[in-house]
Amino acid sequence: MKKSTTSKWIFICLGGIIMFIISFTLIYDLLIPDVCYYHTHEMNSFMSLFYSAGPADNGHPAPNLTNFLVSFVFGGIIGYVTYYLINKIHLIKN
Repeated sequence: MKKSTTSKWIFICLGGIIMFIISFTLIYDLLIPDVCYYHTHEMNSFMSLFYSAGPADNGHPAPNLTNFLVSFVFGGIIGYVTYYLINKIHLIKN
C-alpha cells in the first residue's frame, strides 16, 4: 500500500465507525443486560458518564455524546495504528 493522506484518513474514519457500531451494539448489550433495571435504580458514576436515562428515553439508558466521542477517538486510534502497521509490513516486504 502506498502511503497517502487519503488512505490514512479512510483507515481512521473506518476505525471510528466500526468502534462506534461495536460500542452501540455489543458493548451496550454487555453492560446493560436489562434496560428496565434503571426504572427503579440509580446508575453508578461510570454508567452515568457514558449513558443517560432521561424521560426522552423512557428511563432506559441511551449512549450520550461522551460515549460517541470516546468510541470514535479510540476507533480512530485503532484505525491509525492499523494503517501504520500495514504500511510498515508492506515496506518490509519490498
